[in-house]
Amino acid sequence: MDGDKAAALGALRHALAEIEPASLPDGAAVDLLSQLGGVIAAAQAALVRVAGAAELAGVWGRADLRGATRAQGPAGAAGPCALRRSVGPGGDGDRAGAGGADGRPTPAGWIAGQARLTVTAAAALLVAARALTGLPVLAEAFRRGEVSLDHVLAVTAPLTSPSRLVALAGPVEAELTALARRAGPDQVRAAVTHWLRDADPAGVERDAVAAGRARSLSLVPVPPGCAEAHPGGWVTIAGSVSADDARTLLDALRLAARASAGSADARAPARRRADALLTVARCYLAAAGHLTTAARSDLPPSCSGTGSEVPSAGRCSSRGSASRSC
Repeated sequence: MDGDKAAALGALRHALAEIEPASLPDGAAVDLLSQLGGVIAAAQAALVRVAGAAELAGVWGRADLRGATRAQGPAGAAGPCALRRSVGPGGDGDRAGAGGADGRPTPAGWIAGQARLTVTAAAALLVAARALTGLPVLAEAFRRGEVSLDHVLAVTAPLTSPSRLVALAGPVEAELTALARRAGPDQVRAAVTHWLRDADPAGVERDAVAAGRARSLSLVPVPPGCAEAHPGGWVTIAGSVSADDARTLLDALRLAARASAGSADARAPARRRADALLTVARCYLAAAGHLTTAARSDLPPSCSGTGSEVPSAGRCSSRGSASRSC
């Protein structure tokens, strides 16, 4: 980075540090968030390209990365527990924490520490950087800004083996890059999933089995001394699912959150997700009650011995019961 760029970056950091939320005029916060979103996206794109260059140069094998990682990512975004797992079987972040078996930080752990990311996010960027070295068409479109980082991640995230990368390179890569130029990341992700089912059906099945085995959800009661503000008790929820499962979960929570949000919803995102999770659970319980009633109504009519039949409660589909109860 030359002196002019370093000075501009320093000035940007200083300007951001001086922002006082209360002093922002109406609408300025929204404009600033939009602009910063572009800055962050550009920075992530640069990080991917630099990580790819480091990979080609073999930097990870030569550099002394010991002690370079921090214990956590961005403030409030990731604690030690968030660093336990990464993406992709056999990836650098699969080991516990940000370090490898010898105590030295892995490349993903090192990037996480330097860029203040979770190890999961850093590992995803590193996987993308490695894949782009074998996908020149997509890499060039990414360098030119014709496709976004989300598009790149949609293509590269499933490339968890060299054979998949080799199979995708060539005509398939060109087609997916062309799709990425005109469509959203979700459409690209769906196209990659469809291609993968044909190209590596056994691998897809293994991935599904592994994802199912890795799913976990724990509800841990908070010790009484730590929950004094909650007389009724408190429970911490923790777990892990695959990225695809997480998208399904978040889509459902967003729908539930929109259904219950008012015009001036001031809840924090974490609060909205928690409220939405309870909404989904309550709706399912209500729907299950309707389904139980419907199942009983589908039984052959019983006879009381006098020729009278038990009145039918009527049939109820899961879709219908959910819409009525929610």
